[in-house]
Amino acid sequence: MPAGLRAGIILFLFWAGAALHAQEYVTVSPGKSDGVYTLLKRYGLPPSKVMIARFWELNSDLVRGGEYLRLGFEYKLPVYKLYYDGASIRSSLGISDLALARRIEAYNHSLYEAGVLAAPFKKSRELLVPAYWLSESSAAAEAASFPIFGPAYQSVKQKDQSLKGCVIYLDPGHGGPDPGAIGQRGRDRLYEDEYAYDITLRLARRLLEHGASVYMVVQDEDDGIRDLAILKHDDHEYYLGRLPISRDHLRRLSDRVDIVNNLYERHRKKARQQIMVTIHLDSRSHGKRIDIFYYYQANNPKSKKLANTLLAKVDEKYAAKQPGRGYEGSVSTRDLHVLSEAKPVAVYIELGNIRNKKDQDRFIIADNRQAVANWLCEGVIDYVK
Repeated sequence: MPAGLRAGIILFLFWAGAALHAQEYVTVSPGKSDGVYTLLKRYGLPPSKVMIARFWELNSDLVRGGEYLRLGFEYKLPVYKLYYDGASIRSSLGISDLALARRIEAYNHSLYEAGVLAAPFKKSRELLVPAYWLSESSAAAEAASFPIFGPAYQSVKQKDQSLKGCVIYLDPGHGGPDPGAIGQRGRDRLYEDEYAYDITLRLARRLLEHGASVYMVVQDEDDGIRDLAILKHDDHEYYLGRLPISRDHLRRLSDRVDIVNNLYERHRKKARQQIMVTIHLDSRSHGKRIDIFYYYQANNPKSKKLANTLLAKVDEKYAAKQPGRGYEGSVSTRDLHVLSEAKPVAVYIELGNIRNKKDQDRFIIADNRQAVANWLCEGVIDYVK
């Protein structure tokens, strides 16, 4: 499996919950007596010619007139720093190989016992894994498997790296004990959390195709991407890391932001961009049709720019697909907890009125849900450019 797509897996899957994307390697600052051989041995790596060559390949920008270590510089080791989801190593890494999971556990335990790690991985929530254990050399064009998308969509092939280095937090609204707004379509009920989740999954898949690292803040092991018109409702969703969604409204808002902000700090020094997208469906009177609109963080010009970029992309797509339709989406700010307290550049998106029949077509037709996800992904790419 290619390292680039593997990154997304570890970052984002329900069974995972962590991130490797942007290929986050362990970094070390050598001491006076350290050489490459010493550093590799310290981290349990074989000091072979191949491994030493890999070390210098990772640190080619620090080679000055010869391959020697310089004091005061940070060097990458061919060891991935990954997130432990609190459940198991296999769920954290999206792997099924029990022997490999036990090997990784023993590796981390040995580093802790040797004093290399300050805390056990179950406490620090960080797993170290030698890169070559995760088939780092696989062809970059190989498709990766993401079970969270469901059997029909789990295979994802990276198209380009336009979002490489970008960490994106996707927050589908509501979930668990909170279904959100409810619309009626004939005899069927339409639940906001189910449609927001499906569109968010589709957006996540597209972002991965362009090399982004993606965190799904809310996840559901039962529901992959679904092409049905009426999405069955359940309350099986929970937060990244298998944390339960509280019944208390204020607690739910705080939990989401806390998850994102903790991850933001972890990626703050190395991420090219960190973006949070919260997706909801609005609820108004049956006769009120609304176009997709966006809230941005007050006093944050980057957030406002992201919202305007997303609006412009959707406007452009409607103009091309439905000439003369017109688009009445809007951009404004609003004092919402997930915006005011989130550390990444964030936008809050309302996709339409779940009670309006014409807006419902935007949700119940699978191709329309996919189109919305595609357009939002393109808008993110435009913003990052």
